[in-house]
Amino acid sequence: MWYQSPMMYNAGSVATGAEDFGFFTNFRMQWLPLTKMRTNVLNANFKIPDGFMGSNNFGLGLNVMQDVTAGGVNNLSYTTNMISIPINYTLALDNRNKLSVGVSPGFIQQSYTPNHTWEDQWQGSGFNGTSSETGFNSSFSTIDISTGLFYQHSMRNRTLLYGGVALNHINKPKLNFSFGSDRLYMQTVVHAGANIVTRKRDLRVNPQLMYFQTGPGSNIVAGLSLEHILKEGSSITTINKTVTVDYGFYYRHLDALITTFGFKFKGFRMGIAFDANLSSLNQATNSIGAIEIYLKTLHLYKKSNKRGKIK
Repeated sequence: MWYQSPMMYNAGSVATGAEDFGFFTNFRMQWLPLTKMRTNVLNANFKIPDGFMGSNNFGLGLNVMQDVTAGGVNNLSYTTNMISIPINYTLALDNRNKLSVGVSPGFIQQSYTPNHTWEDQWQGSGFNGTSSETGFNSSFSTIDISTGLFYQHSMRNRTLLYGGVALNHINKPKLNFSFGSDRLYMQTVVHAGANIVTRKRDLRVNPQLMYFQTGPGSNIVAGLSLEHILKEGSSITTINKTVTVDYGFYYRHLDALITTFGFKFKGFRMGIAFDANLSSLNQATNSIGAIEIYLKTLHLYKKSNKRGKIK
């Protein structure tokens, strides 16, 4: 559900939605027939109005992610924990255009558990089985820095166009498992999307595009979802009043066809996605790439009609 929470990969997109604050969590299982690869994400974002420039605002977020891989031939368990605090500033260029700039200081911790035994390892006085090797650390932690830009343009018919560019791991943190201390590649992310209002008032089209470049590797995902408005709220309370259902299809280049389904009701979004593996691994995975579910909440600050203060 990468397009439901873009702050996971772009620090510039924190608190750029219509909501004043929100929460997002998801659960993903991948490569089930081969191994167990689980990812959990929890994040929150808060919009802080700029008192001196009323149409501008600060954004403050929290990203927590855990990725665990276990199983395989040697039954290894490999865990990555990432925590970051993205901060941005959104500048209203005019009534229809906004530009956001953000930075995300963070922390990465990785570890592995060798749940297997190497056979016939030299122990100094003879050969014996062992579950470790000299010169390798079982865990490490390091600082991680990312940054990003995010742009929005709203049209007269309330269609919203948006896109951004992010540079993640710009400090190329060390992977300090061994003497070599390899570094993470810097990651470049380019993404774009839209919420297009059609002639049918109850139908909106949401095309999405995302491109990743991580060192020598790259990936691209593209597709669209259709959003049917079952009940439309007012222009002010649309976050809490609008009821929608959406479904979409996306293609990850040379890898998978992604099917999504979700709905929104009273400030809550829920959804599910399924990746049908199309690569050469599909015979081993039975075409089961991944299953993912998410929950997202959207909230507005409540203001007093008399004083205009936040309750």
